[in-house]
Amino acid sequence: MAPPETRPAPVTQGAIPVPRSIQPPDAGAFTVEVSQPAPHTLLVEVGGDVDLAAAPELSQVIGHRLRGPVTLLVLDLSEVTFLGTAGLTVLVETQQAAARRGAALRVTGTGARPVERALRAAGMLHSLPTADEPAEDIVLRHVAEQNVGRAPW
Repeated sequence: MAPPETRPAPVTQGAIPVPRSIQPPDAGAFTVEVSQPAPHTLLVEVGGDVDLAAAPELSQVIGHRLRGPVTLLVLDLSEVTFLGTAGLTVLVETQQAAARRGAALRVTGTGARPVERALRAAGMLHSLPTADEPAEDIVLRHVAEQNVGRAPW
């Protein structure tokens, strides 16, 4: 007897099937972008699903960039659609690594529903140095604080 033909299950929205051609192609796809908006300042913007598959890459990217002279690491989670236990582990490891290197860590975007839900379930909602302001504002304030007392020339 020939094996039965397997087809992916139809995706539904409510009870109505959604044609595969109109589904977002990379919904939940993991992304990480690192920039250095000011000297000794790193901005890491994370998006998509931070799960068992994505966590090692995130950990590696952050760990590699933290090796240089960094005084502020801003981790923006506002575009994260899922935060699993592996992602939570990366957050704890990042907090510890930043502390060892004397770098300040600020985590933004924790009000996003998937992030807040995961942090609350893990009992970590108040254990990370979070900020309710946009990542760009944190960076600008840090740059201003660094320039206090310097001559304008």
